[in-house]
Amino acid sequence: MPHISVVAPVYNEEPATLSELVLQLGAALAPITADFEIIMVDDGSRNDAWAIISSLSQSDHRVTGIRFTRNFGQHAAIAAGIDHASGDWVVVMDADLQDRPAVIPDLYRKANEGFDIVFVRSTTRPERMLYRFLTGLFYALLNLLTPHKLYHQQGNFSIISRAVADTYRGVPDRDCFYAGTLGWLGFPHAIIFAQRGERFRGHGTYTLMGLAALARRVVIGFSSRLLFLAIAFGAAMAFASFITLAYIIIGTLLNPAAPVPGWASVMSVVLFTGGVTNIMLGLVGLYIAELFERTKQRPIYVIRQQVGGMPSTAPHVLARSSTGFENVQRAARQ
Repeated sequence: MPHISVVAPVYNEEPATLSELVLQLGAALAPITADFEIIMVDDGSRNDAWAIISSLSQSDHRVTGIRFTRNFGQHAAIAAGIDHASGDWVVVMDADLQDRPAVIPDLYRKANEGFDIVFVRSTTRPERMLYRFLTGLFYALLNLLTPHKLYHQQGNFSIISRAVADTYRGVPDRDCFYAGTLGWLGFPHAIIFAQRGERFRGHGTYTLMGLAALARRVVIGFSSRLLFLAIAFGAAMAFASFITLAYIIIGTLLNPAAPVPGWASVMSVVLFTGGVTNIMLGLVGLYIAELFERTKQRPIYVIRQQVGGMPSTAPHVLARSSTGFENVQRAARQ
């Protein structure tokens, strides 16, 4: 069993970046242990990333490659990597080298102070100002709507203990948000501060639509506050309507000759009320849609191919369905 497993989701990364990642990881982990493994999860890349991963695995037995059948998302790739990680400690990081491998010894030292989870919080962000503003707004909304405090300076770069990894594997809805799921588990955690690196080659793959989709999954997966906000807003509208009604009645009693407000104001209120009602129904529909997706009991990822490491088995491929993990294991043994 390796002492440290490194999990790195890969999506359309440049060949030079992946080769450099393995070199830097070897240099960073050497002072800690020579017994480590690197698990690269190809999340449906459309370039030749898988060919490079396969080549790296053939030249270095410590490199394991996992290839999805299609793009399932970064957090599904993290889940797959942790499913296959066997180290005493598991490091999760991006493959583009913005998460600097040189920080791993600091993570390891902090974890050995008695913490099962340690995250890296960046002191600098090399992204453009517009992107930093939008991500800051994104996390501000998440913190408003979810019970766990999240920071936009904090990505997925972290180290977790074997106990956390095993517990994390048993959570059936881990595809929502890696950091949020770890926060929900409740293990002792800490943070360290480090400078964020520059992307080695290529460009980022996250888009505004991708951030919006992630926000929807995180908010619905971790909180029901949207529904309570809808109730509160509906109650405020009802209160406002009573105030308006009282104003009209009192005005009519005090001045019967005054003209009754016209159809324009009535239509404005009707259209506004109808719009808000549809929004509230849409919010309820999002939660129902999430329940519908989970009742399908589909796995959150499907493996197409694996190189290096232990051969993939059915329990690993189907481990992330919402059915019991033990049932899948028993079926695979038969």
